[in-house]
Amino acid sequence: MAEYDLSKTGGDSTSIYTIFTSEGLQGECQIFTAYHPDRPILKNEEILAQVKARCNGIEFRGSTEPVSGRDAFERVREEQDIDGILIFGAPPDELISLGLPIVAVYPLWGQWMYPFSPKEGRVLTSFLPVIPDNDETVFSSRLDDIAGKIGLIACLSGLRGMRVLVITDMPVLGRYEPTSLQTGGDREAYEERYLKNLADTLGMELVPLEQEALDRRMDSVPDEDAKEITSEWIEGATGIKGTNEEEVVKSARLYLAMKSLMDEHDCRAITTEGYTVFQYYKDGPIPSQGLPASQLYTDGVVATSETLIDSLITQQLGLFLTGSTGFNGDYLIDPFHGVAIIGHCECPLNPYGGDERAPYVVRNLPLWEENEGGACVQVDLPIGETVTVAKVSVYDRKMTIFTGRTVSGEELFTGWDDILCRTKVAIRTDAETLFQNLDWKTFGNHRVAFYGDHRREFMDLATLMGYEIVQDDGGSWDRITEPETAGKQ
Repeated sequence: MAEYDLSKTGGDSTSIYTIFTSEGLQGECQIFTAYHPDRPILKNEEILAQVKARCNGIEFRGSTEPVSGRDAFERVREEQDIDGILIFGAPPDELISLGLPIVAVYPLWGQWMYPFSPKEGRVLTSFLPVIPDNDETVFSSRLDDIAGKIGLIACLSGLRGMRVLVITDMPVLGRYEPTSLQTGGDREAYEERYLKNLADTLGMELVPLEQEALDRRMDSVPDEDAKEITSEWIEGATGIKGTNEEEVVKSARLYLAMKSLMDEHDCRAITTEGYTVFQYYKDGPIPSQGLPASQLYTDGVVATSETLIDSLITQQLGLFLTGSTGFNGDYLIDPFHGVAIIGHCECPLNPYGGDERAPYVVRNLPLWEENEGGACVQVDLPIGETVTVAKVSVYDRKMTIFTGRTVSGEELFTGWDDILCRTKVAIRTDAETLFQNLDWKTFGNHRVAFYGDHRREFMDLATLMGYEIVQDDGGSWDRITEPETAGKQ
């Protein structure tokens, strides 16, 4: 069963309205009990109890008494603050039209299958027999599937009402994305539609704050607090290169200032302009966000740099799904080596989530001279592991996704750690197909990598969000072998 880190949603309990459209065996199966009196036939109460046992923190409303599709629609319409629907039977079109995420379960042997079928809209399906499978593990996996899909609704409910602190002196979407290609020359219209979609589909709120507030808050951080964080960062590193303790202290002040402002404004995630915008700030350079963002990620807080709101939302969803904020970065493709590359100067120190840390080196930013500009991080990410790469587009209501396997960048290019971004990951995948499907206009120039194969969960999540799914690798799960051109001179 997929176990989502719902403790990180920070929201109230998720409410699921439960509907049964039948109970027990369908009429033509009634004779079954005469021939097999010892075989259990599940009652609705028993089914719901087993689902509930797998769904901690979920409130189930509704009844186990069978109702018609029309009655179900009327009952749900009268309810308040419902996050999603669990229906045993075919969901009627009226119910789907309410726009709530739905998990529809076909009760095998309890009804004829007609008209149960894949549906347009925010509907996921599952299958549960009222005569349990002979193999108990199969029956248990069916219940796990239902619970896992309810867990996805809980992930979405964790976003509803979530406040994100956006530190920028520009309009709230910031400097880096949307790009001019994305806005088509009309940023105001782009932002208006983006913010409407954000509210309508995810229920999130962006809280803008000028950079001056961050600059002032850094000045108020006590020296001893900044030095304590600095010691932790340096002692935990495998080395320090191109920077020094004095510069690390500057970034520690930024980290503590970011945390303080989040608390003050009641926000659960944060994004700043960072990097070159910080470098050329009007009142003097703001130090690197690389280490502060990396520490916040490791703390379980999404702190995306460059006001990349689509990346931030992807990371927040990934945090609920995987327990990790993932690695967000600039996106490149090299079909000759058969790899996609993601790079940035920030990264969670625990790429799998949890307590396990990857080795890291404290470094200076590439655009700065040594021993200037604060400090960032080079995380030595695990190789030989499956990763899932995703990105939402709130403006277009889409989600892109592909999978691959991490490989050594140093074996491809000597001096890998000193090329562009400090942290990078090379991903063996169907790079040629990725390139053919490349869509900068919809998804911008950043992507987020999560360790593990989470394709199915992200795709199901997109369906519940009402977002179109774009599989940039054409849906290829296993084509991540060496390309024919790899190694050729």
